[in-house]
Amino acid sequence: MAENRRKSAVSTYLLLFVLALVFAAAAVLLLPVYRSYQKKQAELGTLNEQLNDKRDESARLNTEVSELSRSPAAVEKVAREKFGLVKDGERVIKYAVPEKDRR
Repeated sequence: MAENRRKSAVSTYLLLFVLALVFAAAAVLLLPVYRSYQKKQAELGTLNEQLNDKRDESARLNTEVSELSRSPAAVEKVAREKFGLVKDGERVIKYAVPEKDRR
């Protein structure tokens, strides 16, 4: 009877040892996969932010294009600001920005 108890205890300890090995092996195998998953999730978050920024920029540019296609005043504003064009008889006065104000 004592021998049966001893065999039972040994087999229980052996089973626990095997289960511990299985859990340890699973943890070792799954840890790199989990880290990779976390890295990809962070990258996805960054890309989603970039996508939202690009969508906002696209909406702004579409609005600007729409405004330029239907409003002569908008075209004139762009011509004056970006290209420095003036109407006949107008003068352009440019002021130099002091070095300390540029920062």
